[in-house]
Amino acid sequence: MSPGEDNETLGEYNEISEDEYSLSEFLLPDTQEIKEIKSIYEKEYEYSDYLSKIEFAIAGYYYEENRNLKDKDVISVLKNIKQNRDKPISFFKKDLEIDIIESLIEPLEENPLTDHEFTLVIDYVLWVIENRSWVEDKQAYVKWITYVLGFFSEVEEGKYERQFKKSARKFGLSSAQVDMLLMKRDSSDFFEEGDLFEGIVDKSEILAEDRTADDLETGFFLMTDDEKFNFLLDKGMDYVELVQGYILDLKDKEDYEKIQDFYKKSIEKHEDFFPLQFIMGISYIDKDPALAKSYFEEAIRTAEKLEEIPEESKKVLRRDINQLTKLLMEESTEKPEEKTDESKKGKRKPKTGKKASKNN
Repeated sequence: MSPGEDNETLGEYNEISEDEYSLSEFLLPDTQEIKEIKSIYEKEYEYSDYLSKIEFAIAGYYYEENRNLKDKDVISVLKNIKQNRDKPISFFKKDLEIDIIESLIEPLEENPLTDHEFTLVIDYVLWVIENRSWVEDKQAYVKWITYVLGFFSEVEEGKYERQFKKSARKFGLSSAQVDMLLMKRDSSDFFEEGDLFEGIVDKSEILAEDRTADDLETGFFLMTDDEKFNFLLDKGMDYVELVQGYILDLKDKEDYEKIQDFYKKSIEKHEDFFPLQFIMGISYIDKDPALAKSYFEEAIRTAEKLEEIPEESKKVLRRDINQLTKLLMEESTEKPEEKTDESKKGKRKPKTGKKASKNN
């Protein structure tokens, strides 16, 4: 065998050998201290080398190789890698699996993780994917990570932002919250944009708290319905926009019984929560204008009693509510006239009291 042939054979051998390595061979044994770590949430920076490799592999594969890639496909791939990390690399057949594994080898060689840490990294990415499930899109995560990492062209970015904002509006999110979810704004800026209660609700104390839902993607949207109810019941005054989105979502579902339950318990606990009274008025404008008007008036009365609210802010609130009330009164006076005009066109039919109240 010539020297050239010998080198060629050795190269082929090395390729085969590397292919038979498993990811587990790059991982260190766990210590008792490491085993006690439950999540790398809020420790992302420490694991950024590994997280970024996985994210770039996913975004690159979606953008350059397969625009039909769905979130469930990524979940399946990540779970397969996690469950079979002790298998030879040749065990994995899907292109995305191979891309992710190959991208992880270099950082694992330079700075190995323990076995438990590796599973936590995978779990974190799975968790982030789940956090995107509120967006009505089977590609919610893959599109988001591709957008955030800058793969999209300018035109594609604009299209994605429009679609994302359309979904966000259904949850009553402000533009500040949308920017945060699009990674355009840090979560510390959560309340900085002017909103309905600008100058009325003191947000400086809110930002200073250790909040369990300080960014929507990792907190509130992961909660069950009961958890959301209890969380807002306890901290609703600190999360006015979440309360607004929660109630309007119940309104869309026509679950007025739960709306009333939430309102009653919240006011019992926080009697000065006038933004909630305003939100209640908004939610009842279509269903019961008279009740909506009473909520608006109650919001004004509550706000007037609070000395910490600047007079100028109270003036703005009174103006806005008076305008809404005026519109409600105009609508209520128009409806009887419309019914009278319609009755002239044909024979008027009697209505029972029950049916009339139901229609009203």
